[in-house]
Amino acid sequence: MISQKTIYYIVIGLFTTAVLGSILNSFLNYEEVSLTFVKLGYPIYLIHLLCLFQIIGLLLIWFNKSHWSLEWVFAGFFMNYSLGAISHLVIKDGNGASAVICIILLFVTDIQSKKTRDSNNRLAQFGKPKYI
Repeated sequence: MISQKTIYYIVIGLFTTAVLGSILNSFLNYEEVSLTFVKLGYPIYLIHLLCLFQIIGLLLIWFNKSHWSLEWVFAGFFMNYSLGAISHLVIKDGNGASAVICIILLFVTDIQSKKTRDSNNRLAQFGKPKYI
């Protein structure tokens, strides 16, 4: 049977891959992304800000030191992807599915993170007895 820690790392790996793909797409296809942002009604300078904050968010997820910062990172990613999905839904261009997939991965990552971390925010040792 797969342990909780293994599921956590698989889901966080998928989420990280999706976010890094979004960041790379923003840089490699900048003209298309900027046209989409204009079509959605957002200023173009948000592209670089979103990429920067997504990189910071991924670093905090992987190397976090407190539950407080992790909760804020999850909230920021949730707002980013939910507002993106709603924006694509409003203009009816059919590009909001990737945001919904990222939201699902984010929820599973949050749930698995809460299951696998102890009170000191370290990954718990599953199946290993602690000796005094």
